[in-house]
Amino acid sequence: MDETAPPAAPQRPAPRPAPATAVPGLHALSLESRDGTPIAVFRTDMAPDRPTIVLALPFGLRHAAAAGFFAAVAGRYNVVTWESRFVLNFDGPSETETITADLHADDLLAVIDSFDLAPADVVGYCSGAGIALVAAAREPRRIGRLTLVCGEFMLPPSACRQSGFQREVAVVLPAAASSRDDAAMLQEKIADGAKPATHEFHDFVALPFSTGEHLYRFGRNYLAYRAVDMLATAATVPHEALVIATRRDEQVPLDNAAIVAGCLPGAGEPVVLDGDHYELCRGNPDITAELDRFLAASGRPAPAGRPA
Repeated sequence: MDETAPPAAPQRPAPRPAPATAVPGLHALSLESRDGTPIAVFRTDMAPDRPTIVLALPFGLRHAAAAGFFAAVAGRYNVVTWESRFVLNFDGPSETETITADLHADDLLAVIDSFDLAPADVVGYCSGAGIALVAAAREPRRIGRLTLVCGEFMLPPSACRQSGFQREVAVVLPAAASSRDDAAMLQEKIADGAKPATHEFHDFVALPFSTGEHLYRFGRNYLAYRAVDMLATAATVPHEALVIATRRDEQVPLDNAAIVAGCLPGAGEPVVLDGDHYELCRGNPDITAELDRFLAASGRPAPAGRPA
């Protein structure tokens, strides 16, 4: 063995195939974000007589998890979404050391530009709701109305009580972000102690924990997102906003919605509906009815957009 030769680069585990990634009626394409990173974008047929909404999904969630939502609004809205970089896309540059919430906001704005949607109506789900706020605060003219569903705004314990899920990830993800080796060890422990699936989205939610590389990237992403003061950000967002929460959400406490809505100048009291954290993914008819009412009540037609 040549002892002068540099050590071989460690092999990173390849991301496993996502479950059920094909959603009928959606078209897949790749767009470049502002920094040249390719982002995976998915759209419905773009009918010129229908308003368009941009769906901001949570970090690490495949678009196919929201198939129920696409089906529920089919025929009424054009929908465009994308899958977040870093956690899901291993083909682009590895920027896990410099990831920020602003980069995710850049991707949202790149989607808006590509489909000529400004000012775009955005539906932000879970952590996607926070990214919608970051984008709206930074470039308010590019964003239209905001619908924030089961938003994970990473409020500190001093501002809002924490759910059991939030307390768990606040321990696991920073540890996973410390190094790829630590992430790999943690991932093995998580896999050994995996609990039985309790809902139909289990495989989607488990993807960021499926390999050490996924978990490392998810942890780095978590730290960057947690660093944003979402209450201060919300206070600078003047847009009309609808905040929706669900009573049986085990990930985000119900108080979270009221606190954030109270900071948004353009939001009223949050709408609280029955169901758990995944109702938007299921296409819950109460959620889509609230969206219909909100967009109709403002009196401003949403942009139709165009195919990219």
